[in-house]
Amino acid sequence: MNHKKKKIAFVIGALTPGGAERVISTLSNALVEDFDVAIITFKKSTPFYRLDDRIKVISCFDKIDKPTSVFGSIKLNYNILKKVTAIVKNEKIDLLIGFITSANIIATLAARRNGIPSLISERNDPLKKDIPRFWVMLRKLVYPKADNLIVQTEKVKTIYTNMLKHKNITVLPNPISSDLSKLRKNNVTREKIILTVGRLNNDKRHDKLIRAVNSLKLESWKVIIIGKGPNKKKLTNLIESLNLSHQIEILSNIKNIHDYYMKASLFVFTSKAEGFPNALLEAMHFGLPCISTDCNYGPSDLITDGKDGFLVPVNDQEALIEKIDKLIKDDALKALFSKNAAETSLNYTSDKVTEKWKNVINQHL
Repeated sequence: MNHKKKKIAFVIGALTPGGAERVISTLSNALVEDFDVAIITFKKSTPFYRLDDRIKVISCFDKIDKPTSVFGSIKLNYNILKKVTAIVKNEKIDLLIGFITSANIIATLAARRNGIPSLISERNDPLKKDIPRFWVMLRKLVYPKADNLIVQTEKVKTIYTNMLKHKNITVLPNPISSDLSKLRKNNVTREKIILTVGRLNNDKRHDKLIRAVNSLKLESWKVIIIGKGPNKKKLTNLIESLNLSHQIEILSNIKNIHDYYMKASLFVFTSKAEGFPNALLEAMHFGLPCISTDCNYGPSDLITDGKDGFLVPVNDQEALIEKIDKLIKDDALKALFSKNAAETSLNYTSDKVTEKWKNVINQHL
């Protein structure tokens, strides 16, 4: 019985480094066994994460200039929509999956125009204030037309259920990249390194960690911050002003992130807002003892405070300092968190999460 595989396509802005992009790459690599998989991007980019050779990446435009006005933005998005609609038709796609607000809206409309089902995946805090009004309005209008809205945590589901009156909302957490899982080693030599990973932006609050380390005067410890983003200069200046340049290092565009997960002794996550904390999950997967702020959304889905990590209130600098100090001094506790965190993370392996996605996709095909 050789019936042809159904063809599904993800829709996203570009395949740059980032959480959503990693999830799409991980899911595509797993789903390609059961479906014909394509990824439609708005603009051309070299995929940052590994993709199976069978996955077709199609871009709408080679490059996109940032629109300077609302009118420019509407025109650009209308052109992207036309292009995506045409690609779906030419490629004979059976189902579309959008990732992130603008791609969700375009995926839903392009699917409607082609008479095929669409799944959309929201990765952000639904109450975030900095989404342009235009998109918030469009989201209210368009999201209910998608066949299924996929969110990452139960809390977000509750909010969207009230906000969007969407009938079909499914919670599917992010999978851990199977490429990452394969790189784990059992007996690693951990160094006196505190690690954090995440975009250098206002949400991630890296300054909190920098200031905590300054308060603790951890002479023999190093801190590594991995990420890139708009606040790099600001953070570098802060590190210099505290005379911590010899101790705190910011690294960007790191491909071998697993080496750092295995080398560090502590992972500290100071976000004030998250969609789903991929980096925290990855750190736990590598058996790193973790301390995270209890921000919306995700850390409390992953960490049970005191069992497989510590959760601290978002703006409680004293609590953050206290927990870092405690973990640094307590080797038995570090070992316990390490073991339990790695176990907790197994609920999020690529196989487990892909199976759930497969079920949702098949429901709509």
